[in-house]
Amino acid sequence: MIVMKRLFLIRFAAGACLLFGLVLAQSPARADLAVPAWWGSPNAGWHYRVPINVPSAPVNSTVVVDVDFAALLSQLGISGTFDANSPRVVRPGGALAGEQQFTDRVYAGATDASGNARGEIRFILEDAGPATYYLYFDVTENGAKGANPQPPINGNFEFGGTGTQNPPGGWTGARINTNYDAEIRPSETVNVTTDASGVTATPNPVNTDGTPLTGGFSYLLGARSNNENATGFTATLTRTFTVPATNPGNITVNYRIEGWDASDDGATTQWDLFTIDIVGAATTQLVGPAGGSPTYVNFPFSPNKGLNTSTNTRSGYGQYNGWDCDRRGRHRSGMTIACYSEPWWTRTASLAAFAGQTVTLRIRWYQNTFFRSWAHVDDIEWSRVDATLGNPEGFGVNITQPSVVPALNAGSVVSITAVVDAAPAQVVAEIYDENGVQVASAIPLFDDGTHGDASAGDGTWTNDGSVPADPTYTILGSDPTGPNWKVLLKALDASTSTLGVTNGLVYIPGQPTAESQANFYNIDEQLFEVSPPVLSVAKSQSVVDDFVSAANAKAIPGARIRYMITLDNNSASTPADAVVVRDAIPANTSFVPGSIVIDGVPQGDNSGDGDDADYNASNPNTVTATIGTIAPSTTTVIMFDVVVD
Repeated sequence: MIVMKRLFLIRFAAGACLLFGLVLAQSPARADLAVPAWWGSPNAGWHYRVPINVPSAPVNSTVVVDVDFAALLSQLGISGTFDANSPRVVRPGGALAGEQQFTDRVYAGATDASGNARGEIRFILEDAGPATYYLYFDVTENGAKGANPQPPINGNFEFGGTGTQNPPGGWTGARINTNYDAEIRPSETVNVTTDASGVTATPNPVNTDGTPLTGGFSYLLGARSNNENATGFTATLTRTFTVPATNPGNITVNYRIEGWDASDDGATTQWDLFTIDIVGAATTQLVGPAGGSPTYVNFPFSPNKGLNTSTNTRSGYGQYNGWDCDRRGRHRSGMTIACYSEPWWTRTASLAAFAGQTVTLRIRWYQNTFFRSWAHVDDIEWSRVDATLGNPEGFGVNITQPSVVPALNAGSVVSITAVVDAAPAQVVAEIYDENGVQVASAIPLFDDGTHGDASAGDGTWTNDGSVPADPTYTILGSDPTGPNWKVLLKALDASTSTLGVTNGLVYIPGQPTAESQANFYNIDEQLFEVSPPVLSVAKSQSVVDDFVSAANAKAIPGARIRYMITLDNNSASTPADAVVVRDAIPANTSFVPGSIVIDGVPQGDNSGDGDDADYNASNPNTVTATIGTIAPSTTTVIMFDVVVD
């Protein structure tokens, strides 16, 4: 009796296959640090930033904000050593601000300790406010940064170092010969002896105050180091800048006068004097004797007032910083500053007359050969605008694979790819199944230059399962299916955490501390789908030859019957992976050797012959076809013959 009803089994690796992917809403990646143009390779990037909120202000304003980097790092949960070279001010479009500086020794308008991870940020505004600039910064554990390549404003002379005649930031110093001072000086106390002859100078010598107004440096002009030997403007410091066209604001110059000589209101070429001018379409004198306004009493421009030697009844030269005092220490012109003191004076003036102009700040010392006298200048600023800081942020990561579509199935390797904004110390992934159960942890990703060797420099990190020593995850047949599988990726930096979580995570201030995308900048989460197969299977049979009637062959003993199994992958986007077909030979029939054909290609009968089929290799009286992958919307056909016993 011939049994025509037959059972066959289609198996997929680990017992499952793919469904086509459903369209799912996925969580947005928190790639909060878009790689700026100035950065270069993403893998050399900075790891943290904070918004600088600039109020309504015109272009060319000087923006000032105090920054406590230690506090910002604490908000991010970062424990590391602040890199004082790392601060970079970045414009809204991603380019570096053209003129910018971080001054470590100044905070809240006063001298601050060096190396305490706080200081003052200044930059010239290039985008009319209100605007959001960003201040990037880092810790040394993430790789020490080079010095800021952008020129500083340097009105505080903290850049350039002792003895620099032309301070960085566009400042130009000049002196008529090396006997005169025109240079950056540190905080110092210098013993000076006057070179006067024929006049009894008091006190002589004197330990002079060389302390800057703030920070560690100021600029010195005049004759402090050597005796005078010329007459005229002997030392000059200039800087050119552009005044905002609207709301130009003020200019402020801080200066200190010291010495034994004297001058007076209206005396433009008498003895020793100090001048500060704004030179534009017209020239305005901020400090000096021109026209007697402002007067010496308000803003002194020489160490003593008067063109004669000082006596018990008049002020004049021969006293160290006598101001308008006579030899008995009495004020003669209405000043209230202590006689013989060494104060700093602050001159602030409106820039309204220079709105929209490019002007030159000119600071000069005029000398006459008799007594030593000099001036310091410090903390010069113009068109100041005070900004505020937002909340600190960290570098981001974005998973690009796996994606929601196509889905994966049993036997599929979960290939993981991500783009990281900065140079992470390590990138690791975790995988959670449909029920939220973690099925894999600490999966390493490789900086995908040569897949685990050299850096590609494009910020891409990958694990596609091709490195046997560090495998990713393969979906099991026993794994649940559904659209809520998840990859959780951590792009860790080299810092330690102050929050008791994984070291290298960058915390979002105000969030819980559970390690998730919602709570940390450098974590990303991606949903993906694991699906059963969407395959249709059809089987047909025909009598090839009964060796009796070619026109009307019957399934009689000795007849040859051909079976055809058709597999259709009906998914439009999802491949069916690791497909294996096993079909038992019916009772009362015998397999015809060499008759297996897959998609028109004849197959051998043995498991070791290198093709995709075998007969009876692992199961008695069974044809086995190892198909592998059936692409979406394609068909595979398997045929073999038997003889009726």
